[in-house]
Parts: sequence; C-alpha cells; structure tokens
Amino acid sequence: MIEHDASLVHLDTPDGEEFAPTNIDQNLVDELMNDVQHKEEGSDGTESLMNSDDVARARIRREKACRPINKVHQEIARGEMAIILGVWETTSKDRVGIPTKWAREWIGHETLPDGWRPTHKQGLWDTIQRSKAIRMAVEEMRKGTDKTSDSNINDEKQTLPSPSKKSSPCTIF
Repeated sequence: MIEHDASLVHLDTPDGEEFAPTNIDQNLVDELMNDVQHKEEGSDGTESLMNSDDVARARIRREKACRPINKVHQEIARGEMAIILGVWETTSKDRVGIPTKWAREWIGHETLPDGWRPTHKQGLWDTIQRSKAIRMAVEEMRKGTDKTSDSNINDEKQTLPSPSKKSSPCTIF
C-alpha cells in the first residue's frame, strides 16, 4: 500500500504523526464520485463512467484542500488512478471510462467489483499514457481552458503553500 497526502480517499497525515491514515474516508469517496460529470440521464450513477477528466477534477480539488505534495507524489497519485482506469475501462454510448459503481466498490471498499472479470492486460506503457492524460487534463483545467469542467474549478488558482504547511512523505506499506 502506498499512502500520501492529497489522496483522493484518505485523509492527510495528521500534524505530529509520521504516517498518513490508511482507513478510507467515505466522505472523500462521495466527493470523488461527485467529480464525475456526464452522468447518464435519470441514472443513479451506476451507468456513469469515470474518465481521466473526472480524475483530474478530483486531483485539483484534493490538492487545493491538502498540504502540498511534490511532483513524485503527484505522479504516484495519478498512476494509482491510471491503473484503475486502464484495468476497468469500458464504453457506454459515446463515453469511455470505468463504471462509477465499480470505482466506488474498489476505492470505497477495497474489493473487486461484483461480476468483474479481466478482459485485457494492463501494461506499464498504457498506465504511463493514462497518467499523462490525467496530468494534461489537470494542467488544462488549471489554465481554465477545459470547456467541460465546472466553473468553480476553472476559477481556482493554484496557491503556494503557506510556510506553516509542510510536505509529508509518502508512506509505503
């Protein structure tokens, strides 16, 4: 397990502690699922698909709310989601991504989705490309040029960390 500050579903390392918490924060899981746009009409979210743009919105939200993380930890954070996007990618109508129901089951409960079976190999090169897509989407959203993102994300400015905030190391278990 790799844990780091600005995780999408775990709280940051508490002040004075050495390690970040490893328990899943269900409120953060709900916020992650709320970052998914283009939900199917009239759906409860089970048919919605999470893609790299949705993950980028979530990364921006968490990085803004948390103490700063360095580029290595940013890459680890993107890579975690890139693997998930690659393993469970599916197509629904005109959208490609992973079913939010599966994402919630894996991320929120750390269990494989019911009925899921592998359909392809997920390689390093594909993971790198997906991570790059997330990074590029984050950069575009921070510039305010992404036409599909929420206006509140377009208006966000990346702030420099205050001197009292320290960057916390990544924890590998």
